[in-house]
Amino acid sequence: MADIPNREALEAELAKLIGKYNRKELSALMEILILSPSIASVPPEFWKQSAQSLVSILMPFSEAVFMASAENMLTGFPVGVDWALINQSAADWARSYSTLLAGQINSTSRSAVAKGINNAVAAFFEEGLTIDEMVARMEADPELAKLFTKDVRDRLGRVFGPHRAEMIAQTEVTRAQMQGEVATADELRRQGVDMVAVWYTSNDEIVCPICGPRHEKKQGDGWFVAEPAHPRCRCRIEHEFVKEPARG
Repeated sequence: MADIPNREALEAELAKLIGKYNRKELSALMEILILSPSIASVPPEFWKQSAQSLVSILMPFSEAVFMASAENMLTGFPVGVDWALINQSAADWARSYSTLLAGQINSTSRSAVAKGINNAVAAFFEEGLTIDEMVARMEADPELAKLFTKDVRDRLGRVFGPHRAEMIAQTEVTRAQMQGEVATADELRRQGVDMVAVWYTSNDEIVCPICGPRHEKKQGDGWFVAEPAHPRCRCRIEHEFVKEPARG
């Protein structure tokens, strides 16, 4: 069975959505940090709203890929499923996982922002000044303020840049594909259809050493958990009928 249709287009679409979100978040952060270059200046409400914005992007997208995976799995399949149950599974998983993922992304961003600010401060102000003293220094020297602001923006631009957006998109499309397969297979098992999950890589020149040995291996034979093996994982899970042993 082929992979879900238009995987690359889906990855590009999600990366675009996350990239737009990243640019908005970076601009909002810079408005705060230009007045006081400290992670403590960013209020908790900022991170709360940031996570909510991410969930609003991730949840509908993950649900749609989950359903595309389920539909792809059952194309030409001799057994049907209760699509109301699959839809509910997709909605439940997308809601819970998107909330978890948004929190993880937010936590990583917050740590990276704190590190970026500290490094920028260390690079520009080696005298051990307080935040108030640094702000006063920059207010007195507009050119210094411009240089400092540019350095902070450059550092945070790596955190909120396109490469991270692409990594998240690629990884999460893979995850949603796998979850759609697993949930559909679970529903089929409840109907008495015995199936086993098989790992498939893209089987091209950039397959990594983690996933390469898993290619065409059944669950339990070299791999166990149906989720991306690493960031940017491009693999997929497919389910096959379990063949009964020949009787003598």
